[in-house]
Amino acid sequence: IEWDMVPYDVQLLGGVALLQGRIAEMKTGEGKTLVAVAPIYLNALVGRGVHIVTVNPYLAQRDCEWMAPVFNYLGLNSDVIDKYDAHSPGRRTAYRSDITYGTNNEFGFDYLRDNSFVVDPDQLVQRDHHFAIIDEVDSVLIDEARTPLIISGPVPQPDDDRFTELRSPIDRLVSQQKKLVAQFVADAEKSLAERDSMEGSDRKRVAELEAEAGLALLRASRGFQKNKKLRKLLSEPGVAQLLQRTEFTYLQDNAKNMPFVDDELYYALDEKQHAIEMTEKGRQFISKAAGQPTDLFVLPDIGVEVAQFEQDYSKATAELETRYENESLDEEKKQNKLLNDRRLVKKDLEDKKRTLYSEYADRAERLHAIEQLLKAYTLYEKDVEYIVQDGRVMIVDTHTGRVLPGRRYSDGLHQAIEAKEQVKVQAPTQTYATITLQNYFRMYSKLSGMTGTAETEAEELHKIYGVDVVVVPTNKPIARDDRNDLVFKTRRAKYSAVIDKIREYNKKGQPVLVGTTSVEVSETLSRMLKRGGIKHNVLNAKRDRAEQEALIVADAGKQGAVTIATNMAGRGTDIKLGPGVRERGGLAIIGTERHESRRIDLQLRGRAGRQGDDGVSQFYVSLDDNLMRLFSSDRVAKVMDRMNLEEDAVIEHPWVNKSIERAQKKVEQNNFGIRKRQLEYDDVLNAQREVIYDRRRHALLGERMQGDLMDMLRDVIEDIVGPHYAEGTLEEMREDILRTLAFDLEIDRETFVKLGDDGMVERVFETAMDFYNRKRDALARPFHDSMAKLQSSDQANKPERVFVDFTDGRKIIRSVVKIEDAVESNGQEVNDAMERAALLSFIDSHWTDHLRNLDELKEGIGLRAFGQRDPLIEYKMEAFKMFTGLMGTIGHDFVSFVLKSGPLVDGQRQNVRASAPQSKLDPKKARVEKEAPKTSFGVGGDGNGQSAADRDPSSRAQPVVVEEKVGRNDACPCGSGKKYKHCHGRT
Repeated sequence: IEWDMVPYDVQLLGGVALLQGRIAEMKTGEGKTLVAVAPIYLNALVGRGVHIVTVNPYLAQRDCEWMAPVFNYLGLNSDVIDKYDAHSPGRRTAYRSDITYGTNNEFGFDYLRDNSFVVDPDQLVQRDHHFAIIDEVDSVLIDEARTPLIISGPVPQPDDDRFTELRSPIDRLVSQQKKLVAQFVADAEKSLAERDSMEGSDRKRVAELEAEAGLALLRASRGFQKNKKLRKLLSEPGVAQLLQRTEFTYLQDNAKNMPFVDDELYYALDEKQHAIEMTEKGRQFISKAAGQPTDLFVLPDIGVEVAQFEQDYSKATAELETRYENESLDEEKKQNKLLNDRRLVKKDLEDKKRTLYSEYADRAERLHAIEQLLKAYTLYEKDVEYIVQDGRVMIVDTHTGRVLPGRRYSDGLHQAIEAKEQVKVQAPTQTYATITLQNYFRMYSKLSGMTGTAETEAEELHKIYGVDVVVVPTNKPIARDDRNDLVFKTRRAKYSAVIDKIREYNKKGQPVLVGTTSVEVSETLSRMLKRGGIKHNVLNAKRDRAEQEALIVADAGKQGAVTIATNMAGRGTDIKLGPGVRERGGLAIIGTERHESRRIDLQLRGRAGRQGDDGVSQFYVSLDDNLMRLFSSDRVAKVMDRMNLEEDAVIEHPWVNKSIERAQKKVEQNNFGIRKRQLEYDDVLNAQREVIYDRRRHALLGERMQGDLMDMLRDVIEDIVGPHYAEGTLEEMREDILRTLAFDLEIDRETFVKLGDDGMVERVFETAMDFYNRKRDALARPFHDSMAKLQSSDQANKPERVFVDFTDGRKIIRSVVKIEDAVESNGQEVNDAMERAALLSFIDSHWTDHLRNLDELKEGIGLRAFGQRDPLIEYKMEAFKMFTGLMGTIGHDFVSFVLKSGPLVDGQRQNVRASAPQSKLDPKKARVEKEAPKTSFGVGGDGNGQSAADRDPSSRAQPVVVEEKVGRNDACPCGSGKKYKHCHGRT
């Protein structure tokens, strides 16, 4: 190995910070990749693995290749997870390397896959979360923290396409709103013109005209703030201040007069809060345009209706009891007739509830589609938040300007945008697994990171992740000239000035890097440069290739180069100056707009002046820019008004920079608040996720399965016995036990009363355990004999594993049994494998439903603030109730399946397939490891727990069939002691 990169002292300081579990802020070009080598080596020596997290696969691959010779020389190995497919042997090997490189998303997704889709321990890829070093740590832990990692898939039965159906009414609504806003702007212009013509002759009338103009401006601003005439009018002297005064007036007293402003609009838009609210006028318009009833937006009060149904049910059952008391029948017949009639009344109640819930869900889904379409039309802009490419809507990362392939907006928003853009609306999806990056990286025992800009976010990094920021000095003093911002009235004037400056730098051969905040702006500047005959490169979401991007950025320091980059694409790649560039002033940085985060601006500036090189940076800002328009234009506009500047005029002053930085701090505080609030909500889910994933891991590894099953069995029995004992309904309790646990409890009423509640639970539990153990033994014996024969046969390609399908008459669960384990355990491994597969299946399906229910809860929980209740506390309480119900449902279904199920025989397959629910999760199919001999066993590989009903019949492996065909009057093989036709032979 050649020793040609000796670390500087400041690089050793950075290494010490990483070793201590801190974040090292080191400027661009200071050699962060080399800084990480020493702490990586020292932490890898303990043999628990070190994860190096980067922002894209190219950087992960590059850094691994650069440093591999050093680590190999030191006796350590390294690999990159992004090179391999999920759950592939290569990825498992990469995680078992001493040092593992990869992207933040893939580390997080592998964690979710390991805890959501894996059905065999051999499929697990990740090890413990020991130590991680995150490159560009601010991008990962701050910028991307608001977007949770989600693995989703199609819903079993997709909804009909409401988005396409409702697109036209929403499109017309938005058009009407724009016309209305144009009218308000015209009214404001008219009032202001009349005011100016009076020259103060009638003060009362002048005040009236100003009030009229202010109200019209406020309505226009809340209706469509980006209206070009409105933006132009606000740039005139005094108009922006008039709008602010009017807004302040109506916001007083908790904005109680704001409805007067909004009632004339179809909907009110708050861009700062990224929120939209439809008015009564808008609701009436949509109802009419969509051909829906006028009460479309009124949801029925389900609680009141259900309470009435329950009251009617109680009244009907009381009448039945009174009627049968007066009939002269023997007690047994009377009880049987009463039981049957009660069932009919109960069925009628359930039918009424189902109808009510169906109507409610239909209307709620329609309203949800309207809300999401309105958001898509008003808050999400093409070529800013997303692009349309190859007939698909692709999300753009607002922090990096890159496309996020495979990502979709949740909660129907992505479908709404697809309907808006008139591309194919993809099938709706549901969440299978989710985690925020905040909670994922908090799992690491030690966390550290590197970036050029972390000091501005030091408070958040300490509060949320518990890590401190250390600012490491540069090796050489910074010589870059950071100039004051240039502020223009309009974007047109700003862009013209930018092009003139690029032309000036280009003429003298000085390289220029132009930073933009959106795809739209980069394309606009590119067209202007083409017209001017200036050669240039563009890096944005439409040209998203990390390797090509890095090469272009690396060449951006050559003489005469002009590069346009959206939100500092190419992060992590050095821009080294070419020959003759230092003499021409070094790299010139032009920012076309201030980003809402100071860090992004500092990153852009930091591309110039590496290792003491010369350079210059300057931002060009207009009052039309989003940051200025929403947060800071009033202060700057006042000064421009006083100076009476023309549209093309520019101001440059240090306090303008301070004013803009104040605006950025406002946005940063707001975004920190959003991330903190999101984390508080996700912490609730995280606690539940840990319990579910622990229970799932027990099932996967077969640990504590017996203990978990006995706990769940006792809970199920308590749920059955408790209510029935309180009401004294012995026969109904026996029926519930038979229906749920598959055995008939022999007990008379005298013993039932004498035992008491707790004693009854113990009696049923002991009977259930006895039944369970007899059933296991009855199943194990024939399986052991069959598999022992298969193991001892002389066949060349003997299978290592077999599929065994079990069913309870409704659901089919496929388990994968290792033949060697089955023989060694005297056939009990068949039972264990079934229990593992069943518990995994029920956990996965019910957890998916629970995630959807939590999303729906979170969506509406904010409304409880109107009742003076803290939404977060309410969410915690409701989520806990839902989770308690989830655990009960999983336990009930699992215990019931274990006690009721038996091996699936061919005669049952068709009947079960017709009633078997569709699998919600669609994990990777089990691999076939060896060629199957001709036998009744279904030979397979890792197994996936998916129901046989969901497989392609042509490729389906046959289940294990080890017994002769059971006659209808024979004893049932499950061990219940009943005839087959009265037990598992029932269809």
